[in-house]
Amino acid sequence: MKRKSLGLMIVLILSIFAFTGCSPTASKVGTAPDGSEIAIEKATMKFMKDTQAGGYKLVSTEDLNKWVNEKKALIIIDTMPADSFAKGHIPGAVNAELPKTTLADATDEQKAAFIKLLGEDKSKTVVVYCGYVACARSDVGAVLAKQQGFNEVYRLPGGITTWQEAKYDVAK
Repeated sequence: MKRKSLGLMIVLILSIFAFTGCSPTASKVGTAPDGSEIAIEKATMKFMKDTQAGGYKLVSTEDLNKWVNEKKALIIIDTMPADSFAKGHIPGAVNAELPKTTLADATDEQKAAFIKLLGEDKSKTVVVYCGYVACARSDVGAVLAKQQGFNEVYRLPGGITTWQEAKYDVAK
């Protein structure tokens, strides 16, 4: 009786793996188009470490779209180069290019332009984004905003890529 129960349990567990896509023999596993999670894991770990070190918050694409539609008082800063911004950006966003590496790599001119866009009201909500999850430009901007004394600082993880994939309005 115990053998039969154990056998049924093994069949049930293997069936669950097969039907949920968690089977090691599934042709595509996980979120990566090619089935490899290594690059996604590396990007995720870096993203989480940057977020924790920066002390800012995250906002989902869906929630930011709600804020935009509700006309919530906020400033949205696109940190991509001007030519990328011109091709398409989140409605209402302003542009201040920042480096894709670290704040230490930002020029004085880049920092000054970004800080100017922030304005004087430290209580306003600031949302910073770049191109995609692994892009660090938005981390640079969020860290800079926090250093300037802004408390409500958010980073949009997927940037303009997730915004466009969600088929939300894009300004040009």
